[in-house]
Amino acid sequence: MRETSATRGEGPVCKAVAGGDGDGDGKGAGAVAASARRRRRRLELRRLGRTAEAAEEGVSAKRVRSGSDRSSSDSSVEAHHGARWPACLSHGAVSVIGRRREMEDAFSVALSFLASAGAGAKGGGGGSDGEEDFFAVYDGHGGARVAEACRERLHVVLAEEVGLRRGVGSYARWKEALVASFARVDGEVTGGLAPPPKQAAAGADPDLPYHTVGSTAVVAVVGQRRIVVANCGDSRAVLSRGGVAVPLSTDHKPDRPDELQRVEAAGGRVINWNGYRVLGVLATSRSIGDYYLKPYVSAEPEVTVVDRTDQDEFLILASDGLWDVVSNEVACKIARNCLSGRAASKFPESVAGRTAADAAALLTELAMSRGSKDNISVVVVELQRLKRSGGGGGGAGAA
Repeated sequence: MRETSATRGEGPVCKAVAGGDGDGDGKGAGAVAASARRRRRRLELRRLGRTAEAAEEGVSAKRVRSGSDRSSSDSSVEAHHGARWPACLSHGAVSVIGRRREMEDAFSVALSFLASAGAGAKGGGGGSDGEEDFFAVYDGHGGARVAEACRERLHVVLAEEVGLRRGVGSYARWKEALVASFARVDGEVTGGLAPPPKQAAAGADPDLPYHTVGSTAVVAVVGQRRIVVANCGDSRAVLSRGGVAVPLSTDHKPDRPDELQRVEAAGGRVINWNGYRVLGVLATSRSIGDYYLKPYVSAEPEVTVVDRTDQDEFLILASDGLWDVVSNEVACKIARNCLSGRAASKFPESVAGRTAADAAALLTELAMSRGSKDNISVVVVELQRLKRSGGGGGGAGAA
C-alpha cells in the first residue's frame, strides 16, 4: 500500500490511499493547459453522471457473471454456503476538504487487522484465519478531533473486542464486538472511560472530554465469507452486487420515524431548523462523541451482516459529502464504469486508469462538480475484477 498527500484544485487538503494496483500521477503542462484540462474533466464528469442516471432510469439493472480473475474452483462452489473469496483485491480512498474551511473527515484502512492484533486465529467473521480487512469513513462535526480519535482507535478496539468473544457464533460475535467497540471509543472521547494516549502530532489538543465535538462512523469488515457493516450517523455503505446497488446501512436522520421516536422517548426534541436537527443543533441522530447532546444522540451502531456471493463486485463507503449529491445507483454506475475500464476508454484524457483509487477519485470529483458543499471522503473496495470493457462495453463492466 502506498500513501500520498497532495494539494488538489478542489481545496487545500487532499489525502489519497491506494492499495493493490496503481497508476502514476499525471504531470501538468503549464497553468493554462492545466486549467483547460480541469474544465474539460468537469464537463466530462457531468456527462458521465448524466449518462449513468439515464441508464439507471431507462434500463433495469442486468444480472452479470463474476469477473474473469475468479478461479474455476471458486465458481464451482458459488452456490454453496461457506464459499470463500479473497477479502479484497484492491482498495482506494480519497478525502478532500471540498468547499469547507476546515477538514473534519477522516478515513481508516487496516488490512488483516485481526491477524496483526492476534485476535483472528479462529472463528473470525470472514472465515477463520484473520484475513478480515477493516475500512471506515468518519465525518466529524464541531472539529476533527473525534474523527481523528476514531481513525486511530476504533479498529484497535474492535480487534480487542473480537478477541474476547471466541466462543460466540460469528454473526452474534461481530454484532456484539462492534456495539461494544463503538461504546468504548465513545466513552474515551467523552471522558466516560480512560482516554486514549495523547496525540503525538505537534499542536494537537490532548484535553478530553470533547463535549461539543462528534463524528459519524461507517465501518466495513470485509472477510472471505461475509461483509460486516456498522453505521452510526449519516455516512453510508453501498455494495454493488450483480450491477445492483445494495445499501448496507441506513442513514440516521432525526426525522427518520424510529429515530424520531427514540429521541423523543429519551426526552429530546427534533426541531426543523434549516433541516431536521436534534434540539435544533445536530443533523444526525447518532454519532460518536457529542457529550452535550446525550442521551438524545446515541453512539450505538446498526450492524448488518451479509454473506459474500459470486456477484459481489465492489463496496463504496463515503461521507454525506458524496451522498448528498450522488445517489447510490449513480455512484455504483460510475464506479463500475471506472473499474471495468469503460470510463478510461471513453475519456482517456480525464480518467487515468481502472483501479479502486481511480474510482474513488472519480466519485469525489463528481460530487465536487455537482456542488457538494461538505468535506468528501470516499473508500472503494474492489471485491472482484470486472471484465475489461471498451467504449461499447459488454460484460460486467457495461452500464
